[in-house]
Amino acid sequence: MEDEKRVFINLTKILLMIIILRCVYLQVIRYSYYKNLSLRNCIRTIETEIPRGVIYDRNMRSLAKDSPALHLVFVPYDLENPEKEASLLAEIISVDKKEILKKFQTRYANPFDRVYIKRRITKEEVSLIEENISDLSGIFIQEGLIREYILGKDTCHLLGYTGEISESQLKALKEKNYKQGDYIGQEGVEKVYDDYLRGIPGGLQVEVDAIGHQRKILGKKDSSPGNNLILTIDQTIQEIVSDELGNRRGCVAVMDPRNGQILAMVSKPGFDADNIKEYLKREGYPFLNRVIKGTYSPGSVFKIITEITALETGEIGEYDRVECSGEIEVADRFFHCWEKEGHGWLDINLALPYSCNIFFGTIGMKSGVSKMLGFASVFGLGNATGIDLPGEKEGSLPKRSEIDPLNLSIGQGPILITPLQLLSLISSVANGGNIWKPYIVKEVVSPDEKRIKEFVPELKKVVYVSEETLGILRRGLKNVVMFGTGGRARIDEIEVAGKTGTVQRAASEAGLATHGFFVCYAPADTPKIAMVVFLDTASSSEAAGIAGKSLKRILVPEKKSSVEIESEAEELENAEIF
Repeated sequence: MEDEKRVFINLTKILLMIIILRCVYLQVIRYSYYKNLSLRNCIRTIETEIPRGVIYDRNMRSLAKDSPALHLVFVPYDLENPEKEASLLAEIISVDKKEILKKFQTRYANPFDRVYIKRRITKEEVSLIEENISDLSGIFIQEGLIREYILGKDTCHLLGYTGEISESQLKALKEKNYKQGDYIGQEGVEKVYDDYLRGIPGGLQVEVDAIGHQRKILGKKDSSPGNNLILTIDQTIQEIVSDELGNRRGCVAVMDPRNGQILAMVSKPGFDADNIKEYLKREGYPFLNRVIKGTYSPGSVFKIITEITALETGEIGEYDRVECSGEIEVADRFFHCWEKEGHGWLDINLALPYSCNIFFGTIGMKSGVSKMLGFASVFGLGNATGIDLPGEKEGSLPKRSEIDPLNLSIGQGPILITPLQLLSLISSVANGGNIWKPYIVKEVVSPDEKRIKEFVPELKKVVYVSEETLGILRRGLKNVVMFGTGGRARIDEIEVAGKTGTVQRAASEAGLATHGFFVCYAPADTPKIAMVVFLDTASSSEAAGIAGKSLKRILVPEKKSSVEIESEAEELENAEIF
């Protein structure tokens, strides 16, 4: 018995010694490690916002930036009466009660994290919330940021917008450390360059208890903004073309034909980035960027391809003439010109300005479908341009068996092209056959103005067309504006070259309006600007008018009045005196 007692005592001593040594190890040797671990467990950062970089135009004028704002948030764990609080909030912040209640009743991975109820609440809403704060347990007003778009709807399709990350996006982007509630670029430049624009979040450092419930705010962690973008866009040109397009349904895009830089891009109707849900219900496809996502028959703009094909293959010479009597009969089918009385005898130098269907139908039959489609493909029609915007459509060229040469020669039938592809086509005519990849972003720079990445012009291909053909075509395009169908684009001070295209829609004979295209470049002999104008329900003449007015405002400096000149001279004299 004594032996058993002695064994028990010795065993107890050994166990106590082990416990003491373990305590010494944990409390003394590993003190720093476990102290830091404890602090990390009880201190949590509640992220408030992820700041984004500024988006500038080519002249460093802000197009999009973050601005301070107040947001309404809640902590799911702290809600006492979700039904009552949702009813009260619905009256205060004009958000549907069902929508608020849905957020309140959602199961969150961490019920102690703050969840947004409404971003950017007004001063009036702040006052009403503060008056009723005693009945709104778990609900807070939080300082944060809001994305501000300086030109509003004028750049909505170009810049896009930011929005809360969806479940599908969260799964697709899980390797990038996104989490529920994060705001990311959802369209336009904001989406394509989200990785560059996205900053490092800041937030509140709070003390939490063992179950994660917030006890005390300890401080604030500063955020770091993302990188800034410098675009190829010129804000002045963007505003001008938007103003001239007005409230018409359509689009305008402007490009530098020397390098592919997009100078302006507007599509209407547009949307308000601050009120996306409201525009989901509106007619007219307000989220459709017609420049890159709209596909249409090109109409008579395709006659540029028909002319190049006929001249390059030798099917017609510059002075070969065709008689237009208003219609021709081909295989028991009558093919009509838009000019019912006909244009009479004319060669290609008059046929393009007058956009004679009979002339181009005739040379189209000589050239054949295969050759015309071949040149169309070489110039990039029916293929995406590769612009740095999301969702660009390819369009399509028909198969040889799907279209006849008469319809193809005037751009009618199953041929679908985006306005941007037509802009690329007219640009390549202007610059002598170079097809540049259109692009929007010039540079990515850090917040302290260090260059992160530079985007340079990319020459996709060179289309070799003889100088003789280009010379004939360019003279014709000048005449289109000088005395032809594009006369409304004429500017006294600068020569413009362009081509109209009126596209018949289904059952247009029954009274439906036509699509109207106009493509152009200026100055005609030293092109600096290429433009495409597309109108959903209008004539090509109206499109030419928009182009002409826009080009005049862009290229022709405003003349100063005699009073302004005298005033400037007087100021100069006074400056010289001192």
